[in-house]
Amino acid sequence: MPPPIDSPDGFFVPDVRLTGRAAIVTGSSRGIGRATAIELAREGCDVVLNCSRSRDSAEEVKAQIEQLGRKAVIVQCDVSDPGQHQKLIGAAEDAFGRLDILVNNAAALAVADVLEESVEGFDAILRSNLRAPHFLTQRVTNHMLARGTPGCVVYMLSINATLASDNRPSYCISKAGLAMSMRLFAGRLVDHGIKVNGVEIAVTDTDFVRVRIPDYVDAAKKGYITMPRPAVPRDMAIAAISAIRLFDTGAIIPASGGIMMPLLNLRRMAGLESHKPKP
Repeated sequence: MPPPIDSPDGFFVPDVRLTGRAAIVTGSSRGIGRATAIELAREGCDVVLNCSRSRDSAEEVKAQIEQLGRKAVIVQCDVSDPGQHQKLIGAAEDAFGRLDILVNNAAALAVADVLEESVEGFDAILRSNLRAPHFLTQRVTNHMLARGTPGCVVYMLSINATLASDNRPSYCISKAGLAMSMRLFAGRLVDHGIKVNGVEIAVTDTDFVRVRIPDYVDAAKKGYITMPRPAVPRDMAIAAISAIRLFDTGAIIPASGGIMMPLLNLRRMAGLESHKPKP
């Protein structure tokens, strides 16, 4: 028999139940956020969906969640503005009477040479990718503490928290900072039964990076990186569920599809033109 949903051990119980829980997923109208919201519903959660512009897409996600027998509400707001964060918490309490899980998924990406990136462009990405989830986590976990409800926060991170890409510096810096935000909250909240973990997002077939997928596939074929296939959003959603259930905090679930493995595949590289014997 699983422990009660409101056990004082929170999400650190041996058998974490998600049925009857309520979750907020930022940026959940498409891509990884959409898949994560649907996966949480499959596991029995009711979900607050968030979008800034794609209301029609969010309505589609809401319909899918309701088809799974769970509830969903949509909050259209800009999560990069901390002044709008309370709308998400209020929606969860009004619709479901509780708030157990926050998934920090919303993010932005800008391509710019590190030697040329503007201050304005840099600030915009850090507002969206670092400041917003950091202070949303602060507000949500303070709400959990005031309510006496041990909960869980999942940060959707990136391989670029570790791997430098000099054509998207602000994104890399924001994700590296976000990993530290995750650890800071994990250490501060563990005594209150609140779990905080992250997911190391791989190269995933979404609008975010789809244009670059062929480059990664080509690099994998040539042996420069290890990647059996590009990830799909549900791969990352399943990793988020693992982060919720994991008996740990301040941990990052690896979901890179092999890219983070330090391997130069010489067997494949032997097939390159430069490695072929000269006639």
